[in-house]
Amino acid sequence: MSGRNRLLSALTFAALVAAAAAGSANQPGPATLWYARPAAKWTEALPLGNGRLGCMVFGGTAAERIQFNEDTLWAGGPHDYAHPGAAESLPQLRKLLLEGKQKEAERLAMERFMSVPLRQMPYQPFGDLLLELPGHDQATDYRRELDLETGVASTRYKVGATAFTRQVFASFPDQVIVVRLVAEGPGSAAIRWS
Repeated sequence: MSGRNRLLSALTFAALVAAAAAGSANQPGPATLWYARPAAKWTEALPLGNGRLGCMVFGGTAAERIQFNEDTLWAGGPHDYAHPGAAESLPQLRKLLLEGKQKEAERLAMERFMSVPLRQMPYQPFGDLLLELPGHDQATDYRRELDLETGVASTRYKVGATAFTRQVFASFPDQVIVVRLVAEGPGSAAIRWS
């Protein structure tokens, strides 16, 4: 697929998701996580991903931070985690489990079956998208949410009489993370990209 077609496909997908999200914006489903304030630390940010690209959405008003990563950026170098001889212990593991000997099976698995080392190296952040929205520090009617059914993270608030909505999602078919900004009412969104 050409770059232009890929971009058009991503924009079409973004428009469809945004339309679906806008239609249900006031009626969050049972699979919606929501918060009344922006994330103060990384563990409070909303996670999104498509299997290769991922991001953490903090939901700030005057300053938004979207930290992103990509699956080839991680600590260390290439490593083969295979445990030599692991396949030979599989019949014994199955036998122990069928006999209800869970503890013995766990011990054998840890000694002769699990990867070496046991844990893979951690992913590293690729970068941060920083959005600065001057004058948005006095926001009201704030709501930050993640719809687990659509995979769309939304941040909504008002500044004066203007309603602002920011939506973020990760598209698997298009291999992109999309950020959509909307301002409804008087005023405009002045954004400085960093």
